Amino acid sequence: MEKLQARKKVYLWLLILLSLCALIPLAVLSKYNHQSGDDYGYAYRTFQIWRETHSFWNVIKEAFATSAEFYQKWQGLYASAVLLALEPGIFGDKYYALTGILLIAIIVGANCAGTVYIFHRKCGCPRLEGFAAGCVMSFLMIEWMPSALQGLYWYNGAMNYVFFHAVLLLLLCVLLSLAGEHPRRKAGRAVLAVLLAVLLAGGNHVTAFMGILLIVGFGIFAAVKKRRQNLIDRKSTRLNCVITLAAMVAGFLFNVTSPGTRIRQSYFSDRPGVAGTIVTAVKTGIACINSWMGLAVIVTAVLLLPVLLPLVKKIRGQYGFSFRYPLLVFVLSVAWLCAMFCPPIYAMGTPGDVRLTNVVYFSFVWLFVLNEAYLCGWARLEASGAAALSGAAGEFPGSFLITAAVLAVGMIIGCGENMTAWQAYLLIRSGEAQEYSAEADERYAVLCDSAGEDVVLKAYTAKPWMLFLDDITEEKSDWRNEYMRVYFGLNSVVLEQTE
Repeated sequence: MEKLQARKKVYLWLLILLSLCALIPLAVLSKYNHQSGDDYGYAYRTFQIWRETHSFWNVIKEAFATSAEFYQKWQGLYASAVLLALEPGIFGDKYYALTGILLIAIIVGANCAGTVYIFHRKCGCPRLEGFAAGCVMSFLMIEWMPSALQGLYWYNGAMNYVFFHAVLLLLLCVLLSLAGEHPRRKAGRAVLAVLLAVLLAGGNHVTAFMGILLIVGFGIFAAVKKRRQNLIDRKSTRLNCVITLAAMVAGFLFNVTSPGTRIRQSYFSDRPGVAGTIVTAVKTGIACINSWMGLAVIVTAVLLLPVLLPLVKKIRGQYGFSFRYPLLVFVLSVAWLCAMFCPPIYAMGTPGDVRLTNVVYFSFVWLFVLNEAYLCGWARLEASGAAALSGAAGEFPGSFLITAAVLAVGMIIGCGENMTAWQAYLLIRSGEAQEYSAEADERYAVLCDSAGEDVVLKAYTAKPWMLFLDDITEEKSDWRNEYMRVYFGLNSVVLEQTE
C-alpha cells in the first residue's frame, strides 16, 4: 500500500510540474508586452498623478476618482474601473510586462484555491490531490483559451473578466464554508461573502449576473436537500444566501442603472429582447461547447481520474451523497454556460467579445470536471463494472501510468500546435515579439518627451497576434488617438499617413 501511495504522489507531482512548466513560455512572452487601447483611457489620471507625486496613496485615490468619472460617462462597473485604473504601466512602461504573469497567477491561484478547498477542507482528501487537480485544470484553461491576447496580455480586457471570474470562484468557496454543519468564524465568513458579492457586482455584467444565479442556486439546493444528508446546513445556508443575495442584487442594480451605462446602451439599438436573447444564447453556448470538446479535454479527464475517484468516494461516505441525477447535472451545466452569454446579447445584441468567451471556457472546464466526478459517483453506485474500475484506479495500477503517458504524448502531438505556450515560443523564436517591443519602446520615449506637442507616430511593422491588440489611426479625433493624447498630455497624436 505504501508503495502504491508513493507512486501516486510521484504521479501527482509530475502533473503539477509539467502543468506549471508549460506556462513558462507565456511568462517569458510577457516581457515584450505593452499598453494599447482602453489601457490609456482608464489609466490616464493615475498615470499623471504618479508622474507628478510618485505617491501610491494618491494613485489609489485617483483610481477611485476614475471609477466615479466612468460611472457617470460610460459604464457603472464601479469595482472594475478601479482595477483598470491601476494597470502596471502607469508606474513605467516596463512594468506592463507584469500583466501576463499577474493574470497567469490569478488563474492558477483561483483554481488551486478552489480545488484544494473542495478536495481537502470539505472532503478530507490529501491537499496534494486538490493542488494537482487545480494545476491540471489551469493548464487546460490557459493552453487552449480562446484568446491569450485578451485573457493574459491585454490588462484592461483580461482583468475585467478573468479577475472577476476568480472572485466568483472565491465566493463559491465561501458559500460552501458557510454551508457546513458547524463552520468556524461564521460571522467573519458571512461578512466576507457580502464583501465579495459587492465586489463581484461592480465588475463586468456577466460574472455579476452569474454571481446572482450562483447564490440563488445555492439557496435552492439548500432548501431541497434532505436533512439526513449533512452536506448542507439548510437553515444557516438559507439565511446567508438571502443576505449575500441582497448585497449582490443591490450592487448589480447600482451598476446597471448608472448614467454611464445608459449612455453606453444608447449606442446599441438592435437588441433581441428576452426570448431572442435566450434562443441566441443557447445556440452560442452549445456551439462553443461543441468546439471545445476536443482531445485535450478528453485526455485531461483521464489524467484526473486518480484524484476524482477517491473524491467521490469521500463525498459518498462522508455526506451520504447519492449521485443519482447525472443527466440533470449535465443539463444544468449546459444551461449555466449558455446563461453567461445572456447579458451581452440582451444589452448589445451580440455574444460579446472573445474576452468574455475566455471566462465561459474557464467555466466549461470547471463544469466538465464536475460532470466527470458526478458520473464517476453515479457509475460507482449503479454498476458493478464501474465499481471495479473505481477500485482499480484507487489502487493506482502501473497500467494506468502507461495509459496516461501514451494519452499525454498523443495530446501533445495532436493538439500541441494550438497550445498558447507553443505559439508564444514561436513568436519569441522568430523575433517578432522582440521587434514589436523595440518599436513600442521607441514610441513610449517619444510620447513621454512630447507633452503639449503634435505627435506623428509610425505604424508598427511587427504585430505579434498574442501581444498586439489595436493601434491609433490617422484621424486625431478617433477615440484611440484621444485616449493616448490625454494619457501623455499631448496636443494631438496621429499615425503617419501611408500612400
